[in-house]
Amino acid sequence: MRLLTKLGLSLALALPFATAAFSAEKIVSLEVSIDDAALVKKDAGIRTLYVILYDADSQRPMPYGAIKIDLKEDAKGAFYKGDLTSDNVQAMGGGAVPKNLRLKARLDKDGSAGMDSPGDLVGTAEKVKVGDSVKIKINKAI
Repeated sequence: MRLLTKLGLSLALALPFATAAFSAEKIVSLEVSIDDAALVKKDAGIRTLYVILYDADSQRPMPYGAIKIDLKEDAKGAFYKGDLTSDNVQAMGGGAVPKNLRLKARLDKDGSAGMDSPGDLVGTAEKVKVGDSVKIKINKAI
């Protein structure tokens, strides 16, 4: 029992340091909005937002990674604010986060990952640096 207590105390003392060493790397702070009245009408019932990250310096069409966000209500105004981090972005190709990013926010009508499809609504941000605060406006219907 004493050994378990000592081990438990040792682990408890080490835990804050271990957690700090493995904290998530912030990629960008993001705000996504939609203001166009015609697009707001088209987003009725869409509850899935994907944010896709691309290496802006690469000619490859493959994204670096993406995050899926489930929305509780229809998108209006500034409907999403949050940080994209190494913990919540699913990396697709591995490797380090690109220094220069291109971001695409997509309200996805059918809720499934993949290419843009009819009924989706999108907006982009170009020339984004890691650590930036970014605002993306949904401004196009597919």
